[in-house]
Amino acid sequence: MPKKQKKQYGRGGQYYRKRITRPDGTKEDVYGRTLTELSEKVTLRRNELAAAADVPPQELYVFEYCAAFYDRVAPHMSPERQKLYKFLINKVVCPVIGSKPIADVTLDDLKDVLATRAHLSRRSQEDTVQILKQIFSAAAEADVIPKDPSLKLKPGGKPPAKKQALTEAQQAQLLESVQGLKVETMVMLGLYTGMRRGEICGLRWDCVDLDAATPYIKVRRACRWPDKIHPEVSDELKTPAALRDIPIPPQLLRYLKDLKEKQKKKLPGKEAEKLKKINTLYVYCNDKGQPVSYSTLRRRWDTIRTRSTVSGRELGDKIKNHKISVTLDFMPTPHLLRHTYVTRLVLSKMDLKRVQYLAGHADPEITLQIYTSLQKAQPDELAADIWAAFDASDGDTE
Repeated sequence: MPKKQKKQYGRGGQYYRKRITRPDGTKEDVYGRTLTELSEKVTLRRNELAAAADVPPQELYVFEYCAAFYDRVAPHMSPERQKLYKFLINKVVCPVIGSKPIADVTLDDLKDVLATRAHLSRRSQEDTVQILKQIFSAAAEADVIPKDPSLKLKPGGKPPAKKQALTEAQQAQLLESVQGLKVETMVMLGLYTGMRRGEICGLRWDCVDLDAATPYIKVRRACRWPDKIHPEVSDELKTPAALRDIPIPPQLLRYLKDLKEKQKKKLPGKEAEKLKKINTLYVYCNDKGQPVSYSTLRRRWDTIRTRSTVSGRELGDKIKNHKISVTLDFMPTPHLLRHTYVTRLVLSKMDLKRVQYLAGHADPEITLQIYTSLQKAQPDELAADIWAAFDASDGDTE
């Protein structure tokens, strides 16, 4: 794989440099303030030299276009997405086709890239397919290549297991198992608001109105852990659709009122001062009222795993050195709590547009897929149609 261009420093500030070879064999340096500008200048200069020497222009290589592509899209991505794209370009795409002229890349070449991910799940392969489609569709739209070779590229791998929402019995079992634990707050918010894990960890009391005629939660912030250690809270949500107000069900309202009182009692000062300070604290927090670290997040969720049969124990088994026993024959995830919430909304016959809003789905197709899947799984919903199709007035033929 060709070496990455190094940054150069000069009177005009910071530049990227690319050294090209003239037709007579001498070298020439081309500079650009960004990788995109550098790529454009290199292509232009090569074409000028080729025209002057009456030779075919030098082609653009995949690794050069990938660098320019990343430079264009990275500013609009989250840090996690930037990291993923950088990994896929540098460790997956370029080692296979980086040294090929981009105009010569075929569908088979892209399948060779995907073959290096054949041992991974379909979800992992979808990431590779997505970035290949973005790179080559952008190149085709910019007339860098005559045709997009990625149009028929599809991921392989085993499809992910279909999510099954928790039953009412499982929900009750889970709530009983986490009662009194610190993870209980996340479970309650997940089951009764459908908030994402990052939204729960980024929720402050200033966005929880418990005294309104209709108590509700304002989703305005999200927490992320870019280094897998320290929390970073910002008002940058997953999508614009994630900005929403969620009514609080009675079960959650009682819990949040008690939780807020407990946190307020720990604050120093008079009542008026406590009311001001409480709004700066986070609902799901560490001992200081601040966002939880990634290790704390994992450790708290492991208290559920300990109580589940996935730990290798049987239901009812006592856990050594603990005053607890195994009470769960399933293992939930934060996303499964969210899926359970959306499922309850759909099965309650709520309008799909409202379900989409409350779930914060940017794409209505996601909501529709859940709805369609659930309706197929509910035979009683189709019973009336079946009776109409097979005339109920028909008697036995015997």
